[in-house]
Amino acid sequence: MPFVAELYFDPSTEEHLRGAWHALDEAGISDSMPKGGYRPHISLGICEHLELNAFAKELSTFAASLAPFRLSFPNISIFSTSEGFVYWGATATSQLLNLHAAFHEIFKKYAKEQREYYTVGQWVPHCTLAFGLSEDQITKAVNVCRQMDLPVSTEVKEIGLMEVSPTGCQTLFLFSFKTTDTTELNDELRPEYDETMLKDGVRGKYAKQYAAGTNIVRLEPDVAAAFPSEQAVNEALRFALKVIEGAKNL
Repeated sequence: MPFVAELYFDPSTEEHLRGAWHALDEAGISDSMPKGGYRPHISLGICEHLELNAFAKELSTFAASLAPFRLSFPNISIFSTSEGFVYWGATATSQLLNLHAAFHEIFKKYAKEQREYYTVGQWVPHCTLAFGLSEDQITKAVNVCRQMDLPVSTEVKEIGLMEVSPTGCQTLFLFSFKTTDTTELNDELRPEYDETMLKDGVRGKYAKQYAAGTNIVRLEPDVAAAFPSEQAVNEALRFALKVIEGAKNL
């Protein structure tokens, strides 16, 4: 029975994916994922034999070294193999590929008879929507799944190990990524944004136009200290205007 190492998502993405599984089931196309007891995931590696205890110990340490990260699923696709897979394709960011490569440095020490499709250089990161489909079912499944809003952005936050049998799957280990300080600014560009659109930005390009259309006045520090709020400034200026108008009438 094969062992599968998997990445898991935030709850909202899981719910979204389970909705797709339910739609495929309701359409009479496939119940392969919910029936098998699967959790929405990206498989990192699959093997037939594994030194469980030693691998689990290293996997726990590996998970503790990782921080949750964002990932995007921009498309629905199929594999041109006989297994009949329809899946969400994940954006193969450098962060995801580096994680996969680092994982396999550990996995290869304890795994035997690995599935070639999941090894470094062969891997296509994806989240399965259905498998075991005929050609006709694949067409129908794609049409159903095309109704989903894409791209979908998720947070990857856990890694686990499953054992798969003909009757379903069983979770053997589950490890969360290290927690991060949410008060820190995350200045990484999310994968759904096109970095090339930002390359021609000019600092202060519209500053003059903006200033011309506003009535913002910068107060000197000593004045600002005396008038700590917008209301205080306005009241003081109104009083000054009354004094000036009164002086004109003398």
